[in-house]
Amino acid sequence: MNNHLISLMVLLPLLGAIAQAFLPSFPGEGKDRVSRWLAISASIASSFCGLVLVLSMASETAELQAAERFTWIGSYAITYEMGLDGLNVLLVLLVSIVFPVLIASEWNRAIGAKGMFSLFLLLQTSFAGAVCAQDLFLLFFFWALSSLPFYFLIGIWGGEERESAAFRTITTAAFGNALLFVSLILVYYSVEPHSFSIRDLAGTALNGKFISVFGSDVPISGLAFGLAGAGLALRAAVWPAHAWFTHAAREAPASVFVALSAVTIPVAIYIFMRLSYTLFPDTLLAAASGIVAIGALNLLIGGISAAAQGDLRMLGAYLCMGQAGLVLIGVGSLDSAGVVGAVYQNLALGLGLAGFGLFAGLMSERLGHSRFLESGGGGLALRGPMIALVAGIFVASLLALPGFGGFIGHALIVIGSYPAHPAAVLVALAALLLATYYLFIMYRLLFLGKQNGAGSFTDLSLRERAYLFPLVAGIVLCGMYPKPLLELVRPTVLTLLSAMK
Repeated sequence: MNNHLISLMVLLPLLGAIAQAFLPSFPGEGKDRVSRWLAISASIASSFCGLVLVLSMASETAELQAAERFTWIGSYAITYEMGLDGLNVLLVLLVSIVFPVLIASEWNRAIGAKGMFSLFLLLQTSFAGAVCAQDLFLLFFFWALSSLPFYFLIGIWGGEERESAAFRTITTAAFGNALLFVSLILVYYSVEPHSFSIRDLAGTALNGKFISVFGSDVPISGLAFGLAGAGLALRAAVWPAHAWFTHAAREAPASVFVALSAVTIPVAIYIFMRLSYTLFPDTLLAAASGIVAIGALNLLIGGISAAAQGDLRMLGAYLCMGQAGLVLIGVGSLDSAGVVGAVYQNLALGLGLAGFGLFAGLMSERLGHSRFLESGGGGLALRGPMIALVAGIFVASLLALPGFGGFIGHALIVIGSYPAHPAAVLVALAALLLATYYLFIMYRLLFLGKQNGAGSFTDLSLRERAYLFPLVAGIVLCGMYPKPLLELVRPTVLTLLSAMK
């Protein structure tokens, strides 16, 4: 029997976005009040459905749960198929937490609030749909849809170079989406009868399938794997295809940068895991060492680049790029602990980056810029003890300190990756030491030492505490009590690995 709770979670934000277009214009200072409350209500209602789905998940089972399936375009074997398992359940939790926070962070947006809220709601729908989709065409539909709102969010509300940043973002996304779509079409036509269903294509369905390229027979599995990986790497800002991401980080509003870094990149890595472990298991076995090497390279380059930054936005961008490399090391480890760690780290990284990105935005609002090497600040912990505490928690999670969300994911990735890839683990540990250096330098320059300037600096308001505390609570709970979430992830990972080996 179909479970319509997933559809509610996916479609409620879309309905909220459509309703924004029919709201009448109200004069005066409260003209956007109805729009704000409609947006936050639709987002929270969707998030409530997501939390119910996560809490109702049965542990110790690898089966698809809360499934919903019916024919969408029957002539071409395209189905509306949704479901949750251990690979995607934590990303449902991430999307459910982050998007109400982003809408609340833009509560006082003076210009174009209605349009911004509509675009955030459209993003929530697209990411929730991409995470839950169990049909390749449906997955691509939602994933490609998620690229469009960023063009307007950056191009309208961004900085001085917003138009070029928006153009580079949408162009890169379009090219990446095209590569992914070609990969999925290859898979679709390689099986008889043709199908987009991940369930039908799982395992060995592509074994022994070849396509002629310039007179040579090329395995479809390897070609489709490479195209999908390249397309997703473009949107995940994997080095060297990261220049668009750093440009967007410099120009985008803080909330939009959070959506790019804390949601888009984890979802891109999830899609790569879903396709690799289910559709291309043999190819993944052969390419595992290469994935680990790419992850280690991103971790190293991201860490070195972050250490050279004096701006909070650019620091967050390169930190994100490096941490995504750590997750890729876990993906390529092909070890149960490493893969479970990668799935868990996707959640912890998303929460930590969301908090860090919003913290950078708050500092920019208060100081008039986001530079910390020449901030004119210092000793801000005395004037803003709450913002200093919250920022410290976000930094601690990104540094994988015990008791915070990042620690569990880091530890599991290191445990699972060391037997087969000790060099990558050494790179990860070196990058962590480097991150400790530059993040504590940033924290010390802003919050500790003698007071210097920033005389009007204020602590967190009640509204700011209301949207930052859910991120803090998620980070602390993920670090202090990870067992329930790990039990949801582990059975699916073990099943996928056992099928590969």
